[in-house]
Amino acid sequence: MVSHKKTIRVHIVDDDPADFLILDELLLGSTRYRFQLCHFGSLDEARQELLAPECDVFLIDYFLGRETACDILREARRVHCEVPIVVLTGADSQKLDDEVLELGAADFLPKGEVSLPLLERTIRHAIRHKESELALQRLVKRDPLTGLGNRLLFEEILESSLARCKRSGGRLGVLFLDLDRFKEINDSLGHPTGDLLLMLISDRLRSVVREADFIARIGGDEFTILIDDLHSAGDALAVAHKIVVALSHPSPVGAHELNITASVGVALYPENGDTPIKLMQKADIALYEAKRKGVSKIQCFTANLQTQLERHLYIEKGLRHALEHDQFELYLQPQWTLEDQRLFGFEALLRWHSGEEGMISPFEFIPVAEKTGLIVPIGEWVVSKVCEYLSDWKARGVSNCRIALNVSPLQLKSGKFVEAIEAMASANGVALDQFEVEITEESLLDGVEEHGRVSNELVRLRELGVKIAIDDFGTGYSSLRYLRQFPADIVKIDKSFVSEGLVDLKEPEICTAIVTMARSLGMDVIAEGIETPEQLLSLQKIGCLLGQGYLVSTPLNFEEASEWALRMRADLEQQ
Repeated sequence: MVSHKKTIRVHIVDDDPADFLILDELLLGSTRYRFQLCHFGSLDEARQELLAPECDVFLIDYFLGRETACDILREARRVHCEVPIVVLTGADSQKLDDEVLELGAADFLPKGEVSLPLLERTIRHAIRHKESELALQRLVKRDPLTGLGNRLLFEEILESSLARCKRSGGRLGVLFLDLDRFKEINDSLGHPTGDLLLMLISDRLRSVVREADFIARIGGDEFTILIDDLHSAGDALAVAHKIVVALSHPSPVGAHELNITASVGVALYPENGDTPIKLMQKADIALYEAKRKGVSKIQCFTANLQTQLERHLYIEKGLRHALEHDQFELYLQPQWTLEDQRLFGFEALLRWHSGEEGMISPFEFIPVAEKTGLIVPIGEWVVSKVCEYLSDWKARGVSNCRIALNVSPLQLKSGKFVEAIEAMASANGVALDQFEVEITEESLLDGVEEHGRVSNELVRLRELGVKIAIDDFGTGYSSLRYLRQFPADIVKIDKSFVSEGLVDLKEPEICTAIVTMARSLGMDVIAEGIETPEQLLSLQKIGCLLGQGYLVSTPLNFEEASEWALRMRADLEQQ
């Protein structure tokens, strides 16, 4: 609200001193408002003022030498200037009026019509409108739980700060912060407790950073902090250290006292990038490296991480090209009964033949596909190819051999996976009970974390006849309680418990525990990575009935796998 007693600061941008004097005389003669005027004679002066305006409104002449008010309006939009701009001109043109309003001007006044009442009313309305607009934007750009900014607001403020730094030669830092093992707290104590903890963390962050710095919550337990006016990289690291220490203090939440830790990734301007997306991307990569090293770690973006980023971007570009140019291939590894090595199905394994590098390991390209979301279209390709294989086998008389395919949580969260597999199976005349969907144990936790979204999709698949298997079991943090909640038919013992280069079973106690637990829940067990007769015998002794591994067969191309499937059909016909 514009008060009659408040001094309204007006910055006038006009290269004609006579026009400025006219506005000066009119506004200073006002009896309703107190105006304080400042004159800028060029756009360059005005541009500098946009970065940190000390006024309530700009009055700008449309024609300023070779440039126009449109140039300053574009600049104001780019740096997210929050002060209203009113454009004046001696030209009478509806086209100019529309042009400046479209670029964000608060109003457009012909100089020939300017009077004190018109100026007073225009300035008052421009300020009120901008205040209402900013209030609405703050609601849209704030995290409703913590009151912090969201990603959109953080990117806007970072862009403004970068523009200021580029003009002044300043430096700034972007910190990405992630709470260590927050998911476990959320899962064990519930989302209300998790929300209370996030609010407490937000308050602690506010107490650590300066008022001039900016904090945003951009994800579940992910925060970003903009550290402005840095003198050196050491300043950003000092802030990161203060944050880690502050968050490590015991956190009383409801009836619980929680010990929380955080990891921080740091990127700096100008060393690591000059745009919001570059700095945020590099801070995120540094955070990933910090979390890989353990808890309560701080990591700056480095030359080594730059190499990793370039490799990541190369892989991402290659994956897009592979999708368009059919460079993927699906291999099939036989799954068999331990007693007589009789085939009952296959696991589909994705392979990528890059035109430049040849075979690229899935351990390298799958994480990139997950991070970029490319796993969703790649997953659709896999489903399509499995349908094609099953349809081919059906035509050859093989209809009782299922294929297991690995599915990412992103595919299930997209909400399109169930419809896609149902539609493709129907189009190829394939029964859905010939499919098995494998999800990792981490996905099981995601299913609980995402309020059952993953779990609900798996229930739908099961109702359609698709088998559900939990892959890599025993490598995560899941519990029997989650396993009871989860709609699964099969548990797969991770190969790290079976072989890992040894002759004998590597972790017999863990394997025994998994078999016993799965039996109690009515689930089948498949042991992965069986490489020696000794491992096979040990697994049989503890009651495991099914397996896969190099002892019987490496992954096969489609024609080789088809020979196995046809032999299985022939064996069944002879029985």
